[in-house]
Amino acid sequence: MAGKSPGPFPNCDWRFNEFPNPAAHALHVTCVELMALAVPGKDVGNALLNVVLTSQPLVPRENVTAWMNAIGLVITALPEPYWIVLHDRIVSVISSPALTSETAWAGYPFALLDFTACHQSYSEMNCSYVLALAHAVWHHSSIGQLSLIPKFLSETLKPVVLTEFQLLYVYHLVGPFLQRFQQERTRCMLEIGVAFYEMLQAVDQHCSHLSYMDPICDFLYHIKYMYTGDSVKEQVEKIIMTLRPAMKLRLRFITHSSKIETASSSAAAAAAAASSAAAAAAVAAAAASSSTPQPPVPQMSSSSAAASPSSSQHAHAPM
Repeated sequence: MAGKSPGPFPNCDWRFNEFPNPAAHALHVTCVELMALAVPGKDVGNALLNVVLTSQPLVPRENVTAWMNAIGLVITALPEPYWIVLHDRIVSVISSPALTSETAWAGYPFALLDFTACHQSYSEMNCSYVLALAHAVWHHSSIGQLSLIPKFLSETLKPVVLTEFQLLYVYHLVGPFLQRFQQERTRCMLEIGVAFYEMLQAVDQHCSHLSYMDPICDFLYHIKYMYTGDSVKEQVEKIIMTLRPAMKLRLRFITHSSKIETASSSAAAAAAAASSAAAAAAVAAAAASSSTPQPPVPQMSSSSAAASPSSSQHAHAPM
């Protein structure tokens, strides 16, 4: 990673070696040295995370992503007490003022969650660093290590998530790994889908106004049509029915029953509006007809009436 040549390991025929390549050998000896330290595994794990989460003069900015990947490789090769500290870092970031306060920045919080753009503009924050590091660690994790994420979401993060920014951060955190869950652990994928709706319910009840309903609903529709389908229909429908009307309207196609209910209510409302309009039109027409003056009937005078027979007689008299 440092670009040094020659490498620290001598050239040899790795076909007959205990390790398949120099990288695997380096990873093994690094883990052995870390586990031999006379400190708890939690302290070692936090020290590994601090290599990139705190300012380090030995970590060049242009290679920070390579360092994150190296930390992900090392920490996931260690036992659970070493890498479980990442969950504590995530909880501390979600509880930070950057995600709990209502900020009206342009493009916030999506610009904050873009690590590459923030890093290039020297505007990165701790939450974007933790997000990128969590992705690097979970990318190198085994499916057994990733199987703890549903429990982490439902038991640890769900009581903490109360704002839109926190909810969007969780969606950005777990979203890239949904495909792997769907392929390797379908049960975990279903549990994550239900946890997402439960967090949305808590945010809906806590916040008086939601500004990012459309992105949230787009993400939930993506999960339904790409990963879960109708497998979590019963649990999700109960949650959707407790949301505010604007959110229920956007999520009306998640479950068929809510779709039918919304369609029937819309049809009933349209029929009531049409009948009201027809009644109003009938009343207006009746009022207009009663107020229109009738044209007077012409009356003939007595002299004209008396003269008319004689004139008619003169007209028909024989010549």
